[in-house]
Amino acid sequence: MSAPSILAREPAQGRAALAAAGESWRVTYASTSVRGAPAVLTGLVHLPPGVPPATGWPVVTYGHMTTGGGDSSAPSLATDDSPELRRMTQGDHFVTALLRSGIAVLQPDYEGLGSPGPHPYLIGPALATSVRDLLVAARSSSALVLGDHWVAAGHSEGAVAALHAAAAGPPPGVRLVGCAVFAPVTRMDQTIGLSLRWRTTPPGFGVVPSLIALMISGAATVDPELAALVESDGLSDRARRLWPALGERTLTELARRDSFGGLPPRALLGARGDAVRSALLASLRAHDVAGLALPTGMPLRIDAAAADEVAPFWLTRALVRRYRGAGVPVEAVWWRTGHSGVLAARRAPEPAAAWVAGLLRFPQSAG
Repeated sequence: MSAPSILAREPAQGRAALAAAGESWRVTYASTSVRGAPAVLTGLVHLPPGVPPATGWPVVTYGHMTTGGGDSSAPSLATDDSPELRRMTQGDHFVTALLRSGIAVLQPDYEGLGSPGPHPYLIGPALATSVRDLLVAARSSSALVLGDHWVAAGHSEGAVAALHAAAAGPPPGVRLVGCAVFAPVTRMDQTIGLSLRWRTTPPGFGVVPSLIALMISGAATVDPELAALVESDGLSDRARRLWPALGERTLTELARRDSFGGLPPRALLGARGDAVRSALLASLRAHDVAGLALPTGMPLRIDAAAADEVAPFWLTRALVRRYRGAGVPVEAVWWRTGHSGVLAARRAPEPAAAWVAGLLRFPQSAG
């Protein structure tokens, strides 16, 4: 199988182009799908303004939070009228701060977003592949002038991508010098296991059944038995009618009352719903970031929310303790906000970017 490479690039348009960047490109790159087949993925490459250093721009890969499962969910296609604009651009303050520090930023859309096929939602190896292959592909382009020092970063689903990419280790010729994640999701088998028992959806929580549906769809990309259940009697009739929307709509659209937002989590399941539930929870446990073997001694910063409605603070606190116990030096920073608020202006973006810049100025290999 050939090495990842940039197949095409064009100037980023709309909200995908950042004012702080000297250049913003939307790229198409060769990769590998979750099933091991050749794949073509998309993403963004932001370069700082000015002349690159002789060694090339230091690099941060940034994984975005969940935006949905359809092509219109790809942040590289963000426009002012996108229904998913808030989540698509949630990391822009952080990326901007990095660019102002002279750091290039690569942002994968992930498999299935802006590219053919389903999105392997929360499947760690697939997310890691989209991150690492964009890094390899971008570094192979002489026009982008990227160096060999790398920090993996990400928010929510993107934190899962960053941590799995770090655990997989740096590609040849690259030095992994640290990892910075925001509101990482962990032990979803516990939180989703409880949510699947809801027979009603509280007002404002339409995103929950939408996320569960995305999780089932994602797990089915690597579990043929679950895929068969999804296509037969594992889902309710209502869920089956809505299922195609997972590959067409953004998360905001999925959470509306006319879509999965109008379906209580328990009502997703059909006659063999218990088997679907068991398979989903097993997948969540298998890909949980708590089970990763991160490079010992790798600097890791976790910015977390004290009032996180998606990643409860006690689960994040346990994750921090687990990593520290495994010899990973973790700097944990807590913010008095919710899941998305961690990356709001005047919270984590500036201090986290300064921490990353410090690593890249004085790099120590963690690979």
